Amino acid sequence: EMCIRDSYKIMSDDSLYSEGGWIQWFCNLEDHHFFCEVDEEYIRDNFNLYGLKQKFVHYNDAIDMILSPECPEDEDLEDDKFLEIYQEATDLYGLIHARFILSPKGLAMMREKYSQGKFGICPRVLCERQNVIPIGMSEDLRTSRVKVYCPRCEDAVSYTHLTLPTIYSVQISVVAVSLKKKNSIYIQDS
Repeated sequence: EMCIRDSYKIMSDDSLYSEGGWIQWFCNLEDHHFFCEVDEEYIRDNFNLYGLKQKFVHYNDAIDMILSPECPEDEDLEDDKFLEIYQEATDLYGLIHARFILSPKGLAMMREKYSQGKFGICPRVLCERQNVIPIGMSEDLRTSRVKVYCPRCEDAVSYTHLTLPTIYSVQISVVAVSLKKKNSIYIQDS
C-alpha cells in the first residue's frame, strides 16, 4: 500500500495544483477518480455529518482541512501531526462523500461520471466495454476495498489497475469459460 507521502509526491507537479482548495486537490489525486467534489455547503450543514464526530480523534481539525481553501504544501509532509490529521480528513471525506452521492446533486454528479466512463469499463469481453460504477461493500472504514459494479454481467469485481496484459488474460479466461459453457466442451487447464 502506498504511503501518504508517496501519494502526495505523485501530485507535486506544479500543473496539478489548483486554486480550488483541499477538496479539488484531493479529488484530483491519482486513484481518486471515484470521488466527486462534495459541495462545501453540504459539508458545513451539521445535519449531513450526524454521527461522524465520534469516529475521529481530530474531527474539527479534519473538517477544517477539508474546507481549507489552500492545497497542502511539500513542507506539510514533514509534519507528523499534519499527516495524522490528513489521514483522518481523507477518511472523513470518504464518509461524507458516501452520504453526498445519495443526494439529488450527488447522484447527478455520479451519473455524469458514469455516463462519461470515468469509472472505467468491465474487463469482461462479453460485457462489450460496459461502463462500471464504484460500490462500497461496507460502511466501516478499512474493512473492504472499493469494487466496481457492471450492470451488464451484474457482478462486482475488485478494482485494480488493469494493464493491457492483465485485460488480455482476463478476456481470454472469460472467453474460454464462456465457450466451455456454450459448447459443453471441457478443456483441462495445464
